[in-house]
Amino acid sequence: MNECSQYKFIHNSKLKNSDEFKNEFFKNGLSLYEVIRVVNSTPVFLEDHLGRLENSAKQTGQFIWLDFKELIEKIKWLIHKNGAIEGNVKIVFNIQNNNRNFYCYFVDHKYPSLQEYKNGVETVIYSAERRNPNAKVYNKKLRTYTNTLIDDPDIYEVILIDNLNHIREGSRSNLFFIKGNILFTAPDADVLNGIVRDKIVGICKHLNIEIRKEKIDLSKLSLFDSVFLTGTSPQVLPIRKINNLLFDVNHPLLNLLLETYRKELNRYLLQA
Repeated sequence: MNECSQYKFIHNSKLKNSDEFKNEFFKNGLSLYEVIRVVNSTPVFLEDHLGRLENSAKQTGQFIWLDFKELIEKIKWLIHKNGAIEGNVKIVFNIQNNNRNFYCYFVDHKYPSLQEYKNGVETVIYSAERRNPNAKVYNKKLRTYTNTLIDDPDIYEVILIDNLNHIREGSRSNLFFIKGNILFTAPDADVLNGIVRDKIVGICKHLNIEIRKEKIDLSKLSLFDSVFLTGTSPQVLPIRKINNLLFDVNHPLLNLLLETYRKELNRYLLQA
């Protein structure tokens, strides 16, 4: 299936028709990428995404050859040319020796339903870890396998554990755990610092909510009251079940964080 989901995509500085797009563009070399959610034709938290992209480049010893102004112009050009109101835009810097290419295009998205936000989602554990978790680099093998698990209609996300049985993150999301009135998440060095994750951390600081960044052992999972994931598509989403363990999807702290995040998102859209 063609990963490009809309009529037009951008290759370097040219706007092209989607029938010219090939998934094999990223078969070889290193691909640095970001996926940005579009709401009301506005790319959400765009500056944060571009900052993380620059960090990914530094982590891998590469550089981004387009400046932020050029990237913003291309993303907005793509949204306009496709007449898009909502969706996910993917930007990719593919590097193969001295051959460098930039791509910007819409990808298929699956946003949680109102019922999933209300009732939470089911997840499963999978033993795997990213080689460099702080850099958003495409890992075809990991993504292909986790996609086969997520294809199960009952499974929303795959939760990754390392070889020491520490819970790190989801295959495409970050994780938070609640015990009483304290929030827990993995150390920054162990995960990709997601944009929504960063917003939740900021909200905790603003509201004086205690947050502990420490390794979460799989054997201690049952001690937590509530769990939720964060990401570009799901935003802030309660987890009802991890393997066979059930969690509270209506925890007061979870509801407070979800409500506060939505207010911050609305403020961003009003100011954009």
